[in-house]
Amino acid sequence: MAARVHAAAFLLSIVVPLCEVWLPTVPLARGSLAALALLPWLVLASMPGRCADPSTPAWRGAVSSGCLALPPLCLCAGIDLARGVDTRVLAPTAAAAWLVLVLWSLAAECAARAPQSRAAFAVLWFLLLPGASALRFSLAWVPLRASPEEPQRAPLFAADPLLWCHRWGRPAGLAQVELGELALALCAALLVAGVVLGLGRQARAEGAA
Repeated sequence: MAARVHAAAFLLSIVVPLCEVWLPTVPLARGSLAALALLPWLVLASMPGRCADPSTPAWRGAVSSGCLALPPLCLCAGIDLARGVDTRVLAPTAAAAWLVLVLWSLAAECAARAPQSRAAFAVLWFLLLPGASALRFSLAWVPLRASPEEPQRAPLFAADPLLWCHRWGRPAGLAQVELGELALALCAALLVAGVVLGLGRQARAEGAA
């Protein structure tokens, strides 16, 4: 299961740079390619419901996802640099996004080992990834005066790493990503990983008793 997920994420993460090579006259990505390279990893590597081997440490799967995501991330970051992106901005942003991926992957690996953590992670995953994304795009489509593009609403939606990468991957998106959004994305990933780890330890302690 993990091998198939990793293979699908890896192939999807290099589709855009490969298409730009094969179809140079068709500008498929106006924004950051590094952000687009992370999107499939954030979706697939963090999905709940996987089957985990209890004998394998949870951190090993998270590190594996992070290591496999590095080649396409570095490739696309290199293209971003060739396009003129400032290294001092791109490097910490890409590093923080990679850490968010590892934390979400760790939470997904740990969640599959106990019923309590599995249920909690499924709820958190739904609320902070597809749920927040659906809300964001619904508000963008509905003609409301309070738009999620306003600065006071941006940090709230930055808790969703998919939306954060989407914002980063838009044209001139790297210049619009704020430090508060980056911190919130990291804190949300830490919170999810902490909740799942705590519930997993509690379930194992109850099982041993």
